[in-house]
Amino acid sequence: MNTPVRILLILLAVLMPLMSVADRKNSISRKLKPSTSRQVGAECCAEPFDTVAADNTMVRFSGYEKTLRSNRETVFVTNLLGDREIAAVYFTITYFDSSGRLLHRSSRRHRAAVPPGETRRADLPSWDRQFTFYYAGSPAPRVPAIPYTITITPDTLLLSR
Repeated sequence: MNTPVRILLILLAVLMPLMSVADRKNSISRKLKPSTSRQVGAECCAEPFDTVAADNTMVRFSGYEKTLRSNRETVFVTNLLGDREIAAVYFTITYFDSSGRLLHRSSRRHRAAVPPGETRRADLPSWDRQFTFYYAGSPAPRVPAIPYTITITPDTLLLSR
């Protein structure tokens, strides 16, 4: 390569980064100051729910159903509390085969407003991805399948304030 072309390329290589630094703009405004006029109190950041450890005297699960080819499970949730609305319920479903052996255990959360004394339906994704199991309380399928039973245990309730 020619010496003048080589010198020109070296100068460009050195000056190009310097040019981009000179064009850079600072996006931080020096005029911004923190606001001192308003204090944030505890009432603005309070949780909108009361969290309660649940038991079977507070909530009842009934009407569970899952047929063989269903990809959804359905259960009804009843609020047994006399004065508080349930905003969400956390519960555990334990699945057993007909011999009583544990098949699966799943912790679920269902968010729905359940007023005192009322019932709401909860539709949940099924644990049975291969469609080989059916709930023993559901209609028996015409093809061979494995029946199972469940127990539902309430874990936590979120109560509206």
